Amino acid sequence: MDAKQKNYTVANYAAFNYAGFACVALIVFLTSTQPFYIKEVIGIEPKPGKDTKIGRIVGGLGFFDEVVSMSAAPLLGALNDRLSAQGYAGAKLIQSVSFIIIALALLGYALNHNLVPMMFILRGVFALGVTGCMSMVTVMLNQLSMSDFKFAKLWRKQRSQGRNLGNDTVARSRNGKFAAVMGIATGLGAIFSVSTLVTLPSRLAEWSDLKSGLEGSYVVVSVFALISFAILFGFLYRPQEKAEDIHHRRQFIKEGIEFARDSKEAQIAFVGAFVARSTTVATTLYIPLVVYNWYYNIGGCKSKDNWAGKLTCYDGYIFSAILTGVAQTVALASAPIWGYLSDSNRVGKFRSLAIAGLCGVLGNFGLSLSATMENYSPKTAWCFVSVSIIGLSQIGLIICSMSLLSGIENAQQVMGSLSGLYTFAGGLGIMIITLVGGLVADAWIVAPFFILGSFNVVLLVVCSRFDKPKITIEEEERLVMP
Repeated sequence: MDAKQKNYTVANYAAFNYAGFACVALIVFLTSTQPFYIKEVIGIEPKPGKDTKIGRIVGGLGFFDEVVSMSAAPLLGALNDRLSAQGYAGAKLIQSVSFIIIALALLGYALNHNLVPMMFILRGVFALGVTGCMSMVTVMLNQLSMSDFKFAKLWRKQRSQGRNLGNDTVARSRNGKFAAVMGIATGLGAIFSVSTLVTLPSRLAEWSDLKSGLEGSYVVVSVFALISFAILFGFLYRPQEKAEDIHHRRQFIKEGIEFARDSKEAQIAFVGAFVARSTTVATTLYIPLVVYNWYYNIGGCKSKDNWAGKLTCYDGYIFSAILTGVAQTVALASAPIWGYLSDSNRVGKFRSLAIAGLCGVLGNFGLSLSATMENYSPKTAWCFVSVSIIGLSQIGLIICSMSLLSGIENAQQVMGSLSGLYTFAGGLGIMIITLVGGLVADAWIVAPFFILGSFNVVLLVVCSRFDKPKITIEEEERLVMP
């Protein structure tokens, strides 16, 4: 085993998973409160018989977010590789400092009352921080996969190192369990957000109004981001790397592209990232918009009597958190299953990714179909089942695509660049789902989910072309022989 990946502690492992937890919690908070922030703080609200373009504003902000993310991701990935080559802990520095950037953006939201240009600028700063955090998750998952860490460290001392060395080859490629635990951590982060952070505005509004509640909640969440920075900077893993001579100005992004060109694992991981990130954003961005639209159309947002005159769409706000929470709860519960399937010899990473894509087809087209039914309501059992299947697909896509990329051997020198390209691919999917979805959502509110279902169809086709043969039991036994 590479010496520089030794001494990976339980505290390092806990911090790694906390990074995913905290980052997803912050993403869910911002995207879930955005439609209400636009109405209550910025002052833009739907009016009968007029096109106020809230869907377009939400989509436009998401599009700008992804322009920043896609521009920054490859550069941050290359920065990680360069810092690591110089003997610094690139992933640790980038991931922890990203939370300071996120905190500054959230504090700016609390002080802002302007849509253009300030809200777009703040969303861009937030996007930069999130990109730094999420793009480093794959790098640190690779470090974990190639390290001496075993789950046995959580409850007992490891057995003799000599007995474990024969398993290194399989352990490196079988990192689905690590990706699954990260999936659980991100699922917990989403649930924590919708149950605690997203409900902050309504709780703080009890002392004033929703506008003040929203502004106060952004201050509180910015403090949470700063605390997260301190935790990660103190406990994230720092590889004992030796500085390299890079005076010949290595082009890490180019090296990453050239590596991916010859790696089908990297290529299918990029396609998986495209659909996975699209799914994550669709559930957190467009489910609240669907609920808000339905409540407004039935007149549920007109009366000020439904919550002591302080919040005109209180029921809609709470129900959007419930529906989003259902999707994230299903995702959380199914994460271990996806980790098992990904590591399974009979299924494997490629086919697990295809199964996740199939779930995405069923869930998204099912939700789209529900909107065509008579007396459509997001409170029907059909809608809850569709959203649950989407949550199942979401976590499967995340776990399987991350496991594919981070398990690639001989890629440690360019893993940051590969991770940046992975994030870039995910950003491309988000850009389409936010821009196109936002434009057509004003005409057909569930259109983003129909588009997302089409993405999953493409993923199924690609997986069928890239599927690799299963490893036989005899071949696996030869791999683990000391």
